[in-house]
Amino acid sequence: MSPFLGLIFTMAYSGKIWSYPAKRLLLFLLLFFAVIGLLIVTDRSYQIWINAADAIVAAGIGICLYLYLLKTKLDINLALTGLICLLLVYSFVRSLVFAAGLEAVAKQMTDMYSQYLQRYSSFKPDAGRITQVQNLFIRYQPAFWSSTQITAAFFGLLLFNRLSILKLPVRQISLPGFLIYPLLAALGLSLYPQTKVWGINLLISLLAAYLIQGTGVLSHFWSGVFARSRMLRTLFFITIIINYPVLALISFIGVLDAWFDFRKIRNMEDINESNTN
Repeated sequence: MSPFLGLIFTMAYSGKIWSYPAKRLLLFLLLFFAVIGLLIVTDRSYQIWINAADAIVAAGIGICLYLYLLKTKLDINLALTGLICLLLVYSFVRSLVFAAGLEAVAKQMTDMYSQYLQRYSSFKPDAGRITQVQNLFIRYQPAFWSSTQITAAFFGLLLFNRLSILKLPVRQISLPGFLIYPLLAALGLSLYPQTKVWGINLLISLLAAYLIQGTGVLSHFWSGVFARSRMLRTLFFITIIINYPVLALISFIGVLDAWFDFRKIRNMEDINESNTN
């Protein structure tokens, strides 16, 4: 049971069912909860309980919020923002509620990794380094989890666009301006030793969201170039995935777009609103 894949495919399938009546959507939700409940009953390990909670919040409640905003506002940007905000809040609640479980899972994973390395006589695992990685994983769990789930939401949106009549091209993705304020707060918190961990967690999580917006900016200006060459698109995405400085640069472009509106999307929205009025 993978919350990452669950969010991708649930969000993708919502592109097909978002216009269904509310009663039919409720039936899908109850079926989803029944499957999760069955998995919990059959296996009561820490890993299953945590994954079940993740699936319920991300692929269950998160997609319900996404569909609600989509049906009431017909605004995919707003629906995507609501989902991202829910994932951010839950990532911190999750780290507090499941602190003991996450620590046990991290210890189990590091023990398995150590045993795997010990099979090779020529390689002696550094116990101190492994413990350090384990502590980092536990300390920055909100950032790890939320950034992967936000990435899953982006991939889900790409599949959503293929199945839904209502579409949001990548070049039109634009997060609301108010997300800049928690980003600035995260920068401030990361400067103080007492709040450094919380600040870095929030900062990484929000930069993952702005990575989506930065990708939208690049798509807006370079969509014609990428459309003519599939190989160029493939090389570009491979470079992004394996090169962390490039990821940071694209996130920074997304943050700058929130300030300067490179694509003039807000101007277009104001014009459309004035025409409607």
